[in-house]
Amino acid sequence: GVLVKRSPSELTREVHDGFYYVLTRDDSVLCCAMLKRYAARCAELGCVVVSPRYRRQGRGDAMLSFLERTALAAGVDDLFVLSTRTMQWFAERGFNEIDVSTLPAGRLARLDSSRGSKAYRKTLRSGRAVDAEELFWSTP
Repeated sequence: GVLVKRSPSELTREVHDGFYYVLTRDDSVLCCAMLKRYAARCAELGCVVVSPRYRRQGRGDAMLSFLERTALAAGVDDLFVLSTRTMQWFAERGFNEIDVSTLPAGRLARLDSSRGSKAYRKTLRSGRAVDAEELFWSTP
């Protein structure tokens, strides 16, 4: 009930289009997330979910670092998220709260305002900056 409901056909289409990334070990899903481009240099990070068995082990941080590197490699330097419950997690990882009205028009058109989502944005600088952040978050 935390994530936006999607029909099976919408999920199938978005998975087929390559928007979802899954971290697995053996046959278990540890973490998954979505990265969806809205403009040449702007993308949304969403649907970040870590299996309860693997929480607090850095799986979410690993997925975030991977997706930031993926976005940078594709020319994206403006990453945004919408969140209803995990705002602090994103803020701790360099995302700054923004007004929802500043989101790309394509995303605003699909926004369900009844969810009360808050929007956050992060400017991606370089792979080296991602490396430095990853080292910071992996320190015990």
